[in-house]
Amino acid sequence: MNTDELTGVRAKAEAMLSDRLAVIDALKEAEEAEKLAEEAAQKARTTKATVWQKALRVGWSDQELSQIGFRRPTVKAPGRPRGSKKNNAASSSAPSTSTGTVPGQQTRTEATNNDANPADAGTR
Repeated sequence: MNTDELTGVRAKAEAMLSDRLAVIDALKEAEEAEKLAEEAAQKARTTKATVWQKALRVGWSDQELSQIGFRRPTVKAPGRPRGSKKNNAASSSAPSTSTGTVPGQQTRTEATNNDANPADAGTR
């Protein structure tokens, strides 16, 4: 293939690609706009949840706010849940006494030990 033919083929390929690449540019811009919109929507949901909690603290009830025409927030307000530290600490730091087995059921270690020594199987 001579240089003129190569240049012609290359020009045709670039023309075909330019239309396709223009769409890629537009798609990237649309994706970025979507991302920004999602971030703004999430921020609005969080703000609504925070203000909803303030409304509850000043005396409005969920039912009253719904009757007025407001929809309950779809996310929870940020921050630490309200409640006494004493109750939260006691429930989360209590040690577990459960072994995770059903009475009469062998643990995995016991079952492995039983399988490991077949000579002992008949003596039990």
